Amino acid sequence: MPNEYIFPGEVVSPKRQWSLVAVLYNRGEGQAAVAIGRWDGEPVLAMRWNGTDNNVIGNPQSRGLPTWFILPSEFRLAVLDELTRLVPEKAALAREFFIDAVVLTNTIGDPNSRKVIQDAVLEGIGHRGLTVKIFEPQNSSDYVIRVEGAGGFRWERAFFGPVEQTPEFVRQEVHKSTAYPADASSPETAA
Repeated sequence: MPNEYIFPGEVVSPKRQWSLVAVLYNRGEGQAAVAIGRWDGEPVLAMRWNGTDNNVIGNPQSRGLPTWFILPSEFRLAVLDELTRLVPEKAALAREFFIDAVVLTNTIGDPNSRKVIQDAVLEGIGHRGLTVKIFEPQNSSDYVIRVEGAGGFRWERAFFGPVEQTPEFVRQEVHKSTAYPADASSPETAA
C-alpha cells in the first residue's frame, strides 16, 4: 500500500522559526496549500505543494522534512484576494490575522494601570483584527475586558484583585481566550 502524503496541518518545520496558525486552503494530494503562521514571531502567509504517493513530503522541503514557503508581503493581498473567492470564511480569518487589535475604550482610573493593562491585552491578542473595550466600573475595583471580532466572536471577563490585575495574568488570560484554534491536522479540501 502506498504512503499517504503529509497533510499541511502536520507541516511544522523549521520549529525554531515557524509556527503554524491555520491551514486556509488545501487542494489535496499533489496540489497547493496555503496557511497563516508566524515566522520569527511575525505574521506571515505561507504556501506549499502537497506530496503524492511517490513523494509524500511535497515541496518545499529541507533535510527530508516538509516545510512552508513564506510569501513576500508584497504578494499577500493578491493571494488573499484569490482566497476570498475560493474560501471566503478562511480569507476573513487570514485578513484578521494581519491587522493589529484596536482598543476602543479604556476607563481604568489610574493612568499607570491603564497603560500597562492595555499593553498586556494587546500583547495577549497579538496581530489580530479584534476590538477591545476595557472598563473599570464605577464603585468597583474590577477591570472588565471585552474583546470582539469577525464572525460574531466575543469574549468578556472581569479581573478582580491584585493577582488577576497584574499585566502577566491579564496577558495570559487574554491570549488563552483569543488564540486561534489549532485546526491544522484535518485534510480539508477546497473544491
